[in-house]
Amino acid sequence: MSGKKENRIKKDDEVYILSGEYAASRGKVMRLLKESNRVELEIEGLEDDKKVIKHQRRSQEFPNGTKLYLNPTIHISNVMKLSRWTERQNKLGSSAAAKPKRSLEEESK
Repeated sequence: MSGKKENRIKKDDEVYILSGEYAASRGKVMRLLKESNRVELEIEGLEDDKKVIKHQRRSQEFPNGTKLYLNPTIHISNVMKLSRWTERQNKLGSSAAAKPKRSLEEESK
């Protein structure tokens, strides 16, 4: 199987959020929205007041209307599979440890 197919995001995948309001969070893909290239995520530890709020109109089910707390949708380019993210961090961590970091004083000279 090619590398591209292994890195595709599918339903029930664990992902790392790269940018946006929920950056540096982990979540689980609940569904893919192919028309808009977005994914609906269930983010670990996200409280109701941080979720997307949608006001529901009055209906037989909700006679006085209600607020729905929905899982956020994020563009697919802003998420990465968690397994790929951890591999990348391990690779960067080992190469960064091999190189000594220079202090600010040394760089200014």
